Amino acid sequence: MDTEMFFSRRDGWVAPWVLDVRTVESLRFDPPAGRTDLEVAIALTRLLYNDFVSYGTDGQGRRLDDEHVPVVMKAHRTVLEHIALKPPVRPFRTFDGPRGFGTYWRANGMSGS
Repeated sequence: MDTEMFFSRRDGWVAPWVLDVRTVESLRFDPPAGRTDLEVAIALTRLLYNDFVSYGTDGQGRRLDDEHVPVVMKAHRTVLEHIALKPPVRPFRTFDGPRGFGTYWRANGMSGS
């Protein structure tokens, strides 16, 4: 399953990819037709992993913003629970801010690594 299914295509210039919040929120209840919860869990894991690594390194290729990270994290947690996997405990809910990933990244000596 490709992570692009979580996004809608816009004009290709200003906002080429916009998170389809309705689709992501629906994943908490059922996977899309022809897909399994495991496939959805893997795709959501890839999306979150790639965006957090991107934020912590060069910032290139990041597709989520502070508004949408919690939506994806909530769907990810729920889908993992559907397949009886323990969701990761994350001490952050956004990229920026006092309780954001950036603060966590720097506080744990990962800046510049």
